Amino acid sequence: MKSLQFDVISELTPGEKFRDLFTKTWPAYRAWYLDEGEEARPSYLECINALKLYMPELMPLYKELTTLLDCDDLQARFLSLYCPPTFYSGCSQLIYKKEQTALIRNYDFPAFLCEGTIMQSQWLDKKVIATADCVWGALDGINDAGLSISINYGGRLVEGKGFGITIVVRYVLETCSNVEEAIEVFKRVPVHLDYNIALVDKTGNHSTIFIAPDRDICVSNATTSTNHQGPIEPGKPVFLEDSTTRLDALNRIAAQQETTLQETVAPFLYPPLYRVHDAHSSGTLYTAVYLPAEGQVSYIWPHQSLNLSFDLFPEQTLDIHYA
Repeated sequence: MKSLQFDVISELTPGEKFRDLFTKTWPAYRAWYLDEGEEARPSYLECINALKLYMPELMPLYKELTTLLDCDDLQARFLSLYCPPTFYSGCSQLIYKKEQTALIRNYDFPAFLCEGTIMQSQWLDKKVIATADCVWGALDGINDAGLSISINYGGRLVEGKGFGITIVVRYVLETCSNVEEAIEVFKRVPVHLDYNIALVDKTGNHSTIFIAPDRDICVSNATTSTNHQGPIEPGKPVFLEDSTTRLDALNRIAAQQETTLQETVAPFLYPPLYRVHDAHSSGTLYTAVYLPAEGQVSYIWPHQSLNLSFDLFPEQTLDIHYA
């Protein structure tokens, strides 16, 4: 039976808790970052120049973090998340707009590779609750302006020059207040792999955007996405064979009339949306339900749940066992 420990941490400004998180996770991240050899990663100068050019608002925070952690050259390059090694995940996303507005997502990834950190912070102007990745990146999250975001891998297996997606998600949460502002970020900030990004804001506005390093972004009103972009071409291999099966399931759920949020979330805990770990290398690690208007998020597992908000964010540790 696979298991994963989730640490729920609140630290509004980077301090001891952030330093402890980096110390704990750095050996694994170092091995990943050097997997293709150090020469495959960009220089420190390339990294900071890219940050300055594309996400200048993050530079003071980046300098604060590297000073706090007393980073050496390799650690500073890693934290930029510019041109990192490739990393692929599963995931299913649905934007719900009936009795209220919600962003629902399953995050599918090998349990032993997941950081398992849920963090509340206020590093710049906005308070942010996010599922952390690469220490200060984010897999999904919400800010106190009501903007919610989640990602899934697009499945095209195209690699380019750009940032790891999770630092761009962090940038969006730190600097954007609505869907339109987030879209503008993805139009100008290069990302090194292809992704499908679900966005919902406090007004109920939404978008699913499809990005790739080799073409312009596609902005859509779609409310569902899995791990492919556009129609599947006959005879062409698919990144995950169940991507179309999961998308069909999401579309059937979305098409149902007068479905409550609870009824919409329930299928995420069962196949085909829930990917069982014994059958998939990237099994479902959590279901997240973001409520932009309320400033709340619920993390849900088949036998456990965790409700968090900007008003109520108790620190704790959860041990999740995946049957």
